Amino acid sequence: MSKKMGIFTIVLAMLSILCSLFTLGFCLKLHVIDADKAKKNQETAEEVNTQYVMYVGTNDKDTYKMEMTEEEAREIVDSICLKYMRGYTLDEATGSWVDENNVRTHEYTLVCYFDDPEVEDVYAAADEIIKALNQNTILIEKNQVTMEYYGSDEY
Repeated sequence: MSKKMGIFTIVLAMLSILCSLFTLGFCLKLHVIDADKAKKNQETAEEVNTQYVMYVGTNDKDTYKMEMTEEEAREIVDSICLKYMRGYTLDEATGSWVDENNVRTHEYTLVCYFDDPEVEDVYAAADEIIKALNQNTILIEKNQVTMEYYGSDEY
C-alpha cells in the first residue's frame, strides 16, 4: 500500500508542478499583452505640451492699492497678451501675500493661461505687464499637460 501511495504522491506532485508552470506561463503571456497595449497607447497618446500660467496682481507696488479699475487692468493685460500670444484664457482671482514688513495684502489678480507658447513671448509679455501695472513681480507657473482642441465638423 505504501508503494501505491508513493507513486500517487509523485504523480500528484508532478501534476502540481505542471499546473504551476502553466499558470506562470499564462501570467507571463498576460504581462506581455499588457506591455504591448501600453506601448500602443503610448504611441497614440496626445502630445505633452507646456502650459504657462501667469498670476498678475493689480495693486500698485508703491501704494499697495489698486490705482485703476478692474476693467482697465483687464484691458491692459488683454492687449499685452494678445500682442505676444496667438490666444490665451483669462481668469480672475483674489491673491494675497505678506511683504517684507509683514504687511498682509489682498488684491484682485488676473490669471492668464498660455497653451504651448514660445517661452520668450511669455517673459516679454510679463516684462511689459510689470511695467504697465507697476508690479514688483509676476508669478509664472510652468506645467506639462496633455491637451487637445476638440471640435465637430457639424458646427
